[in-house]
Amino acid sequence: MAVEPFPRFHDDLTAAISANRRTNIQSIRSAVSDTHGRQTLYLEDPTNLGHTTAVRPRHAHMTFDVQTAPLAGLISSAQFATTRVIKIDVEGAEAAALRGLLPALAHLPDDAELVVEVTPRLLAKQGESATGIIDILSENGFHAYSLANDYDPATYPRTMRHPQPPVRCTTVPKGMTDLVFSRTDADHLA
Repeated sequence: MAVEPFPRFHDDLTAAISANRRTNIQSIRSAVSDTHGRQTLYLEDPTNLGHTTAVRPRHAHMTFDVQTAPLAGLISSAQFATTRVIKIDVEGAEAAALRGLLPALAHLPDDAELVVEVTPRLLAKQGESATGIIDILSENGFHAYSLANDYDPATYPRTMRHPQPPVRCTTVPKGMTDLVFSRTDADHLA
């Protein structure tokens, strides 16, 4: 299951699914949030299409409106029951995305993990925080772990060959950070 609001990415993903004759992948064109509605998204830099955000930048290259929906309403309980990993990369809208996921957490298997890219600067512009995200998931039985990521594409091949295990998050992230939330309580994840 992939939820993608950016029209071009959604169309490319749908075309790739079709071209590869994949029947086990579904793509939904929507933005995840804690409410049903509409939201304006902004693309600041046309060379970084992955940085589409709900936080208005100083200069926007492109804007577009999208439907929003809670993730718990986009995916069935049966689908959640077989989900191992949920990746949330929503450029500052992490808190709303997670609030929209909360009703489905009980349907996830015990070994399910959430990988959430938190962006404290963008969260703060919306009155949210990384602490709030960690706290809400902790209250729901998940422990936070930091996943090494320097966000430099040149280092990704080396990182994939020699991955580092996520380690328990002991301080609140100050910069963009990938966090893994797991029901496992340990110093690091295997």
